[in-house]
Amino acid sequence: MLVLLVEDEVPLAKLVCEYLEDEGFETDHAVKASQAMELLDKHDFDVLILDINLPDMSGFEFCKQIRQRGINIPTIMLTARHSLEDKEQGFLAGTDDYLVKPFAMQELVMRLRALSQRANRSDKISLGKLQLEVSQHKALINDEKAQYEIILTPDEWRLLLLLSRENKTVTREKIFDQLWPDGSGTDDGLKMLLFRLRKTLNVTLQNGQLPEDTLQIITVRGIGLRLEYSE
Repeated sequence: MLVLLVEDEVPLAKLVCEYLEDEGFETDHAVKASQAMELLDKHDFDVLILDINLPDMSGFEFCKQIRQRGINIPTIMLTARHSLEDKEQGFLAGTDDYLVKPFAMQELVMRLRALSQRANRSDKISLGKLQLEVSQHKALINDEKAQYEIILTPDEWRLLLLLSRENKTVTREKIFDQLWPDGSGTDDGLKMLLFRLRKTLNVTLQNGQLPEDTLQIITVRGIGLRLEYSE
């Protein structure tokens, strides 16, 4: 199991990583939210351990941002705050669990394993021949004869995940809010992303000798995008 720890207290982070590695986990460590976001874009982590007090952004805001981007990695928040209001804020931001400092290392291990098991049972989305394995950031086309993986960039994955989750027409406004919560999205950027994603889907279907209507992204003029698929 690959774990990302986001914690700015370096001595504590070192202790946690060493303990988890002794328990059979693989770990990576980020001090800042910006560094963590880069790592999440590059690697498929199984669980995120997230401190609330980070130098460049609160853990609450970071958790909210990754959820908006379609990153649904199981998450445990670490904090010295233990009020009901703080816990509520964490869960509203999208965390799955909440652990108050100081904590027993073995309790952290138990919570990590429980979170991972729950995620493995519920992280698949199936639409016709399309299957998304959310925690693995993996998209597959399942045919009667074979299975084909759709190789996607992080942005392509987030757009396909959003359209699959909604399973209806998604407005342009919602696409921009979900993919670029910092407001950096542009019309040209979305057009280029859509072009690349459609091309990737078409190549995968052609390689599997499957008809185009197996999986298509339809532009609904003046509204947004919709994913269409055949059973």
